[in-house]
Amino acid sequence: MRKALNILQSTHMASQQITEEAVYLCTGNPLPKDIEQISYWLLNEPFATSCKRISEIKTRKGLALVDIVREVTMFVFKIKMPPDVRVQLINELADIEYRLTFACNDKLQLGSLTAAFTRARAALVAAAK
Repeated sequence: MRKALNILQSTHMASQQITEEAVYLCTGNPLPKDIEQISYWLLNEPFATSCKRISEIKTRKGLALVDIVREVTMFVFKIKMPPDVRVQLINELADIEYRLTFACNDKLQLGSLTAAFTRARAALVAAAK
């Protein structure tokens, strides 16, 4: 409860209106619409394009890759996909998050994130046939 009050107080000090977006910006967490956009890129764009766009949004909005991975993982649970593909993808996301806690190179882990979704996309296409 105290944490929630502190966040609301900080948000009020940073902006006069307390909105959902203002709370996300104050806490430094990625906005849900950003996570949806990143997930769309990961599931639909080519490898190089996904890496480039995610890197750009990270820089522009000051997001940490570990926060993106954490939120994308929650997004994966919400979308419909075969269980075996979901299990493999969640396992790979967990590995990426684990490596990020040991200060591994962000660019390398961003490539790993994109590769995990590229493999998941291929498995989804194969499952649809």
